[in-house]
Amino acid sequence: MIRFNKRTILITGAASGLGRAFAIALAQRGTRLILVDHHSTHNIKTAIEAMGGLVSCWQCDVSDEAQVDQVTKDILAKHSRVDGLVLSAGIHLPNELEKVATHDWRRQIDVDLDGAFLLSRAFWPLMKAQNYGRVVLLTGASGLFGDQFECAYATAKMGLVGLASCMSQEGEGYNIHVNTLCAHALTPMTSQHLASDVAPMFSMEAPIAVATYLLSDEAPTGQHLLAAAGSVSRAVITQSKPFYFPAADCTAEAVLRAWPRIQETSVVHESKSGEDQIVRWARSASKEHGVLLE
Repeated sequence: MIRFNKRTILITGAASGLGRAFAIALAQRGTRLILVDHHSTHNIKTAIEAMGGLVSCWQCDVSDEAQVDQVTKDILAKHSRVDGLVLSAGIHLPNELEKVATHDWRRQIDVDLDGAFLLSRAFWPLMKAQNYGRVVLLTGASGLFGDQFECAYATAKMGLVGLASCMSQEGEGYNIHVNTLCAHALTPMTSQHLASDVAPMFSMEAPIAVATYLLSDEAPTGQHLLAAAGSVSRAVITQSKPFYFPAADCTAEAVLRAWPRIQETSVVHESKSGEDQIVRWARSASKEHGVLLE
């Protein structure tokens, strides 16, 4: 059984949603928790302490570099080790592309992408020094597959994939494993976007199970996992077999003629959008729940 009795794990966005669920699940496995959120974490702190768990809390806007620096200093003054980071702080500011306000675009990137970067950078030297670290960055289906009216959100979430891929390579020699988790569950952020007959399928079990695994000693690194509605899968960026053009024949017209062959590739599964991925999750889970979806 995976236990974290000697581990200290920091969770951002811990006041609600997936962050809160991760905190409770990890507390049940003996984790010493550090909870960070822009909002009060008093309720979750009380719940964890009632379970006998050890928890400390900090209020911080993860997009504010000065606040992150100060909170990091405070945390390191109290904790000699930080073994894992679950970077789940995020916001959701959807809009049509031409209506996306610049300040909304920047705020989305600042919280979801920059916040993860700032926290990762802050604790990276400690993880290197202790020769151990586990980092989980929360992405989203829109980031992997795109969606209408989600340009800012999807850009921030896809940015996390690139960040994790690079961090995993930098951390490989220091036993620091970095992965992303594309999780979808019924939370205050998603409740308005899930139909009533589908929503119960998106429970917390799959995201919690995968996040727990990715924080364990046995975790892989450099992986991008999806977890929702009881299913777990792995996302990869693939390349089709290259089509070679002699230099003298490499023209736009030649690419146009060859396009049908260039786009041929064998894929395990392909989603056209984040919404399409959510529908696939729902249809897969509906068989087990006995729900007939149109």
